[in-house]
Amino acid sequence: MSPAVAGRGEAKNHTQIWGVVRSELLKLWSLRAPRLIVLLMFLLPVALATVRVLFVPLVVGTDLDIDGTAVLFESISVSALPLAVLSATLGLIAITSEYTDDSLAASLAAVPSRVTLVLAKTLPAMGLSVFSVAAGIAVAGWIASITLTSRGYTVPSLDRSAELLLSVVAGAACFAVLGLAFGALARSAVSASIVFVGIILLMPSTLFYLGGKWVPRFVELLPASALQALTTRAPAEPFVLEGTPASALEPLTGFAVLASGSVLLLAAAIAIFVRRLVHLEVSRIGRQSRVSRRAMEVESSARGLNFMGVVRSEGLKALTLPSSRWLLALSAGSMVFMAWRWAGTRNAADILVAPITAWDLASQTFDEQMTAITGGLALSQFLIAALGATIATSDFATGNIRPALTAVPLRGWVLTAKTGVVVAAAMAAGAIGLLLAAIVATPIQQDQGIPAMFTASVVWISIAKGTIAFGLVAALGSGVGMIARSPSAALFALAAIFVVVPTLTSQMEPRTVDTPLVWLTNVGRVFPSGREAAETLGPNFFHPWFQFGNIVQPPPGAQMAVLFLWAAGSLAIAWVLFRRRGV
Repeated sequence: MSPAVAGRGEAKNHTQIWGVVRSELLKLWSLRAPRLIVLLMFLLPVALATVRVLFVPLVVGTDLDIDGTAVLFESISVSALPLAVLSATLGLIAITSEYTDDSLAASLAAVPSRVTLVLAKTLPAMGLSVFSVAAGIAVAGWIASITLTSRGYTVPSLDRSAELLLSVVAGAACFAVLGLAFGALARSAVSASIVFVGIILLMPSTLFYLGGKWVPRFVELLPASALQALTTRAPAEPFVLEGTPASALEPLTGFAVLASGSVLLLAAAIAIFVRRLVHLEVSRIGRQSRVSRRAMEVESSARGLNFMGVVRSEGLKALTLPSSRWLLALSAGSMVFMAWRWAGTRNAADILVAPITAWDLASQTFDEQMTAITGGLALSQFLIAALGATIATSDFATGNIRPALTAVPLRGWVLTAKTGVVVAAAMAAGAIGLLLAAIVATPIQQDQGIPAMFTASVVWISIAKGTIAFGLVAALGSGVGMIARSPSAALFALAAIFVVVPTLTSQMEPRTVDTPLVWLTNVGRVFPSGREAAETLGPNFFHPWFQFGNIVQPPPGAQMAVLFLWAAGSLAIAWVLFRRRGV
């Protein structure tokens, strides 16, 4: 073959590859969710940087040219975690959208090479993340630099700020790859979202809750800790997940851990994707018709019946979902496991300082029993909320919402029945898990020198409040699911509600103390938390509503009311939108 012919063939291959990339970019951009995510990735760093520098005091008197490096760097890095989560969402949508509408067979018919197809989906997700994050961070850094300079502070050179900017952009790009890899491995938006949120946002704090000498070293290899190390530059303080310490890794090491993990996971996803079978379009049509017939058979039992008939049909549909059974089992099992681990690591001699009085021992026993029983809600609350979102969006994901509404035209009945089934299942699983947690933890605590009694009032109060919290969290998940009408969107919204926003506001609180913006960061204190709602104040314990600098700290009773208002508000919005929207 002549060099000219070979060159033309190579140029044609390059043209075809870039044509596939362009096609995948157009497909991704045609969806509404990616466009919204790109907009948020631009606006979020600008808003957070403005909040960080808005009330920096003016330099007056003899204190001229104060170094503003720490403030500038913090204003840039504060948005690293939420930007990473949004980038991962973008990558997850890029791959799971075709599994959701089952158009992957058509894509493989046009692009037979599965490796090329996965890489073609990866590049647009990374490109959109890099472009939007870079633009948002650049504007945020410019606003922070101008504000600090105008108030008498000195700022670092442009190359140091640009290095931090590139670190945040690199972290977002790596998380876009992680999101796409999780989606390719799971082949389901629901499964991928749950696994991603669990590994990225929940696992670090959960491992520190469990304890162990191996935990710090292992956590530093997780994506969230590697991202924190990558985007932290001295003298700025690191922004970390609640309940976890700052990573000891250097920025370059953090980037190596994050980048290598992303590449390895993507390679594993490609290797598995190449070997998997993909249903043909014909089988898709047959499968959808069979699903629709089964849905109609279930829904037909509710036609012409009373409200209980609708509840029964929704219950049958919900319990036939494999994800429902898994989420219920995992939420109850996590309560038992966390209770066992907490009780085994707490020793009375290590906790209390001699001389130990009877009142000290009784107060500590009260706190230990309550924490052992209800502490697992820190992990299981997301699983229960995911249960509510999954059941609420199941009909929308499978396309069975039309036959469901044909059988039951009253949409209020459908929403109420779905929510009632979710709440009942969650409360049943919660009661079982909490009861088993108390049974497991009590004898272990007695062996550890803590005089815990299974008949103590705190045990039954914790079980009752935890069961109610389970039901309210499930109702909140159901409401968010009906609002989003998409499993992945609902799950990432729940991750933002339970993890991302409270973490961001708690990290901003020390920097907004004694400023009007402390009331803005106090918003995170009134975000829902099943664990805090299930807590009980010990005897003779005073809980002030306000800490230093006007930081709000609602007591457990108020947190239960907050959780109820969130659940009721989400369901009210879902009801209004469900009645007005078409299907």
